Amino acid sequence: MRSEGGHERKAILDAVVRVVQEMRQFDPKMEMGQFLVYLLVAENPGIKMTDLVSATGLSRSAVSRNVLALSKETYREDGGKKLPGHDLVTALSDPFDARAKVVAPTRRGEWLADRIIDAIKRGVKIYGEKAG
Repeated sequence: MRSEGGHERKAILDAVVRVVQEMRQFDPKMEMGQFLVYLLVAENPGIKMTDLVSATGLSRSAVSRNVLALSKETYREDGGKKLPGHDLVTALSDPFDARAKVVAPTRRGEWLADRIIDAIKRGVKIYGEKAG
């Protein structure tokens, strides 16, 4: 076990656990790629799809599938059923390049981002001190 910075390390890992718990409560079946794309969009509203490809290392088609799953549209078949998307992001035409798409969080996406931030704040204060 690390003694140097052990308290800070534990506090940070506790915050990460809280975030994962928050996401599992939201949707226990959400895939890690979807979660990553969502976090990048919440962090960078209006991010271009091509920038999501670069940031995630996923293929264009994988990013498109993840954005679709995170949008309001029907996105997958599960046991023969089409399920609605998560309604966390929306993809829009880039106002500066009609061929490109930008992705931004929806109101629900902003709400979830606030819940994630609150989960982190409950676990870690500024400078990694454990919240009491």
